[in-house]
Amino acid sequence: MTKVVQKPARSSYRCSEWGWVSGKWLGRCGECQAWGTIEESGQAGAVSPLAPTNRAQPITAIDPSLSEHRPVGLGEFDRVLGGGLVPGSVVLLAGEPGVGKSTLLLAVAARWGHGPALYVTGEESVGQVRMRAERTATESAKLFLAAETDLAAVLGHIEQVNPSLVVVDSVQTIASAAIDGSPGGVSQVKAVATALIQAAKQRSIPIILVGHVTKDGSIAGPRTLEHLVDVVTSFEGERHSGFRLVRATKNRFGPADEIGCFELDERGIHQVERLCGVSQRGKDRRIPWQVQIF
Repeated sequence: MTKVVQKPARSSYRCSEWGWVSGKWLGRCGECQAWGTIEESGQAGAVSPLAPTNRAQPITAIDPSLSEHRPVGLGEFDRVLGGGLVPGSVVLLAGEPGVGKSTLLLAVAARWGHGPALYVTGEESVGQVRMRAERTATESAKLFLAAETDLAAVLGHIEQVNPSLVVVDSVQTIASAAIDGSPGGVSQVKAVATALIQAAKQRSIPIILVGHVTKDGSIAGPRTLEHLVDVVTSFEGERHSGFRLVRATKNRFGPADEIGCFELDERGIHQVERLCGVSQRGKDRRIPWQVQIF
């Protein structure tokens, strides 16, 4: 009888700043080239099966209305999303700092008509957000504000408010005390995004994550963050121009070739009803002379 020899589990080593993994310890990360960031991340062994919390169901027994799009109320933004936000989905809105992401999502949260919305800011105080809401006429009694940078506190606010929409501005400013690394680092961003994705799926609520874009045009944090979320959108525009575009580069619930058009000024962000040019689908769109203010 042949004796089966079980190989001992091998340790892996991970960069706390970039997330790069190596099978052996090295003093320098092979990706970000930083020294002293390689740490042992445990052993890779066999995974024992656990009893599932939710039983598998026949696909025909699942109610399709549970995953229908819920319109935000902004035609340009809803079209890019494929008709609105899907319960349990996670949307990443990426853009350069100062382009107007916070102004857009504050308006989205204020216009959300499907229950209370929670806006979590990790970069500003609640007073600063309130001042922007007054200036842009985006105040709402169903909009809850929280200034937090700790992941556990953010999850606590979600548990307490029980919102139907959550906006986290931004994912790079939130950190978990249980994870090594500074806020905005790869390990922190992945851990925060994973926890928020789990909350979205368990509570069946859409969550919008704000992500800053680096100088080379990529989303700050790990590239795998784009693979974790359901929808990836970009908010683009010249710093000295009020014209803004929202594009979808990934969409599990609709087309990824739509464009939303907005205009940003001192009164807030305004929806442009018609976009000039021709979309990738060949739809004719006219020059944006008329602007709808909200």
